[in-house]
Amino acid sequence: MKIRNFILVVLILFNLASGFTQTNYSGRGRPDQLILHTTPSVSLLSYKSLDSKSTISGNIGTGLEYGHFFNEIWGLSIGAEITSFSTFYHFKGRKDSLELFDNWSSRYYKLNQNLTTKEFQSVTYLSFPVKINYRHRLTKSLNFNVSAGAAYTLYFAENKSIVSGTIDRQAFFGDIYVNIDEFYPLMFGKFTDYINPSSEKQFKSTLLGVVQMGLSFNLADNWNMHTELNFQYGFQNIKTRSINLLIPDEYSGVTATNYIGEIHPLSLGLRIGVAYNFDLFGVDCKCHNTWYKK
Repeated sequence: MKIRNFILVVLILFNLASGFTQTNYSGRGRPDQLILHTTPSVSLLSYKSLDSKSTISGNIGTGLEYGHFFNEIWGLSIGAEITSFSTFYHFKGRKDSLELFDNWSSRYYKLNQNLTTKEFQSVTYLSFPVKINYRHRLTKSLNFNVSAGAAYTLYFAENKSIVSGTIDRQAFFGDIYVNIDEFYPLMFGKFTDYINPSSEKQFKSTLLGVVQMGLSFNLADNWNMHTELNFQYGFQNIKTRSINLLIPDEYSGVTATNYIGEIHPLSLGLRIGVAYNFDLFGVDCKCHNTWYKK
């Protein structure tokens, strides 16, 4: 008798537990998701001069995103990610000159500069994207996804360097016909790095437009894999400095000068992520039942 009662209690508790833990939909149909993602990309700090323009470079970013779907099609997401933009610029013999006065010799001279450098610049942001998400079921385990929105960025770091080439500076005293091609205390000579570069920032925060399109694959009941094309464009000019290309005591790179116009970051990458699906609020979003099985 006691054994029968024990078995009966166990069965009742099992049924109650099953009732409390049962979901009306599978894990991949749950309305909330966390996506850990990485994005290898080609990027550009887009700017141009009268002679040339910037060219693309490679980057990789990573981030975490939370998304909630209000029904089987539409949702919203917010996230935080580290994203970088970088570029190259090549001077192919740009020549400039500046008339100056030498106090020591009490003579006027012409400072001549010849640039044959290939420069690299990059800026890294902490980005906070907010997006509207659309998904369309293709098969039981495959979705087509489109997202669009904007991301506010916080400046994190920047880097710049001269990859190759030289900055060649010479002083020509015309009245005595003397050319000084090497005197480093006065910054005459051939330089393979920036000349007395300023520590002032060259880039600032911006607002990015974000568009994504791709597929998500079912890995397990609660897990999906996302592969999406990821396009970002900076609406605002991120340039902070605008000095002359040739000044006597400094050369901090082309992006610090008025030789180029506005700078806008952009990138195109492949976002690869793993999503965990769950139900954060316990709210019926009509994502369940059989919509993903049709």
